Amino acid sequence: MTGSRSSHCRFWAHLGWTPAVPRYDHEHPLPAGSTLLLFTDGLVERCGEDIDVGLTALADHAGRLAKAPLRQLCSELVARHGPAPGDDVAVLALRTPDRRPG
Repeated sequence: MTGSRSSHCRFWAHLGWTPAVPRYDHEHPLPAGSTLLLFTDGLVERCGEDIDVGLTALADHAGRLAKAPLRQLCSELVARHGPAPGDDVAVLALRTPDRRPG
């Protein structure tokens, strides 16, 4: 993944759980022009396959599309990686502004 880097933060507290379940804050500075991709497990999880296989395939593909327009990035990732039959998927992509002189 030339020019790209992935950071995996795994959260096991699912939506709809009781407020008593601990939640964790994370902070990770993003350089100018970075693309942040948030997604549900439906994009990478396949029955009978280790989830790391799906995460690696997604990271490789997303790395190649990191500078593509966000709509194209999301569309191509969903078209290739998910969802598995009977599952659903949600994808959110954000890009930090470029900080160019001028």
